[in-house]
Amino acid sequence: MYKRSMERTFRDAFLAELGASGLSVAEVARRSGVSKDQLNKLKQRDSAKTNVDDARRVAEAFGKTLDQFLKDTETSPYLEAVGLLSQLSEEEREFIIVAARAAVDKRKKR
Repeated sequence: MYKRSMERTFRDAFLAELGASGLSVAEVARRSGVSKDQLNKLKQRDSAKTNVDDARRVAEAFGKTLDQFLKDTETSPYLEAVGLLSQLSEEEREFIIVAARAAVDKRKKR
């Protein structure tokens, strides 16, 4: 397993915490006082940013300080996957990628 402490962007932290918590954007908006529209933009746009005061309020809505919110100290399945993929041959990596794409395409067709 890969356990690392690393800084992540506020948007990455927001998306990760949103997914892990099961909270809706509306509930985070209610708890933080940051508008639902602003949080939806943050969720949907790669380039979206927020100011420090709003970032602090959003982090607190998840029960964390801004510093805790931005530090990714959990074992990340994404980091583990990247670590494992880096140990495979090019042919093995391509096989995994093709299989993952097929699984996603199959799910989209349901």
